[in-house]
Amino acid sequence: MHVVGRGSGPTFNKKGCLVASQVVSAQKRYRMSLLLDVYGGLLTEKQRSFMQRYFEQDMSFGEIAREQGVSRQAIFDAVKHGEESLEKFERALKLVDSGWADWTGAGLTPRSVAERLAAIRTAANNGPAELDKLIAELSGPAEESAEAGAETTDEGRELKSA
Repeated sequence: MHVVGRGSGPTFNKKGCLVASQVVSAQKRYRMSLLLDVYGGLLTEKQRSFMQRYFEQDMSFGEIAREQGVSRQAIFDAVKHGEESLEKFERALKLVDSGWADWTGAGLTPRSVAERLAAIRTAANNGPAELDKLIAELSGPAEESAEAGAETTDEGRELKSA
C-alpha cells in the first residue's frame, strides 16, 4: 500500500481511504495503560483485549487482526471507540487525572515507582525494623508529627491534647 502524505494530519492511501497511523507516543501508551487499568472493565471484552494488545503489547492492527481472524479496520474501529470510551469515563470520574497529577508533579516515573517498590520488598524481607525505617523515610515530616500524637485543625494549626 502506498501512503500519501506525511505530517500531523490524517494520512490517506492512493484510493483516498484513511490510513490509521500506528505511531503512538510513550506518553499516550502510558496514559492508555492507566486508563485501561482503571476503566478497562467497563469496555467490552473485545475492546479491552484489542486495546491491551495494541497499547501494552505493542502489536500492530494487522497483527491483531490476523490473530483474531477479523479485518484490520475492525481492530482500528474497536481501539478508536475504546479510546473514546476510556477518555469519556475519565472526563466524568477523573480517577486517573487526580492521581496522574500527583505522580507527574512529584516527578515519579514508572521506573522510580518500580525502584520504590523494590526497596519496600527488600525492607520487608529484612524484617519489621527495616520496613518501619523505610516507611518513616517515605512518609516524611507530616507523618512524624502525626505519630507524635499532635492533632491539627483543617487550617494546619496544632491543637493541644486535653
